Amino acid sequence: MSSALAWKRLCEYAGLSEYEARVYVSLVEAGAAKARKLSAMCGVPRTKVYSVLKKLADMGLIVEIPEDPRKFAPKPPKDAFESYLRSYQNRARNLLLVISSLEKVFRETKDGIVPQKADLWIVQGRQEILQKMQEMLSKAKKTVRIVTNENGSILLFKAFGRLFDELKERSIKIRIMTPLGSNNKHALNELRYTCAIELFDMPLPMIFLHVDRNEYILADLKPDDFSLSSGEDTAVFSDDQNLCEMIYSILCSKAARKQDSILEEKKGLVTVK
Repeated sequence: MSSALAWKRLCEYAGLSEYEARVYVSLVEAGAAKARKLSAMCGVPRTKVYSVLKKLADMGLIVEIPEDPRKFAPKPPKDAFESYLRSYQNRARNLLLVISSLEKVFRETKDGIVPQKADLWIVQGRQEILQKMQEMLSKAKKTVRIVTNENGSILLFKAFGRLFDELKERSIKIRIMTPLGSNNKHALNELRYTCAIELFDMPLPMIFLHVDRNEYILADLKPDDFSLSSGEDTAVFSDDQNLCEMIYSILCSKAARKQDSILEEKKGLVTVK
């Protein structure tokens, strides 16, 4: 650390004046020095340096060597600033106790705080969105919930078919809600071995992925095709649980569901209610 930075930090953290910090740092570098030499080294005027040295001696940061003329030497920094360090440590511990207490109260009352801020991140491009989805799925611990349209289910099968196999082996429950059409029939018949499929009327070109009820990504699929590398998709990602549950609830409202179990059986799919 440079001399200039050292004395500035002593001013900031130890409460020394600029002249006091300059003189102490210069003494540490010199080992011992006379007042005149110190004045030249640190730029403190000779008319001020003696009063500064006396103040530092009274503070226990330096000692006077009884010579003629007098010389001054610094105390070891660790010893000189031991009381300052103890003071900061005590203050830090006390502050931590206060913060912990306030955090406990906040957790108990946060549901009643209105409004609350939710952070959203924008993800651009289908490859980037699928990469983010893969990252979320790989970290899944208990549940994966997905709502998508016909083409979205095909994308899921093409991009994550093998990953879904791994998640099933880890006993992670995967639930996919999607329409059934001529294009995605094969994909759903394959996905049903690892996922619980529920037929669902979703006309919007989108994928909603919700992992462990902790984080979600909502992707708008444009153009609406089966490619894994389209560059025009946009998605939002968030780990706000309230927002996750609200969007999932809207998408899965009973008014939007298909309940025709006979039709589902004819299509060769197992529907989990």
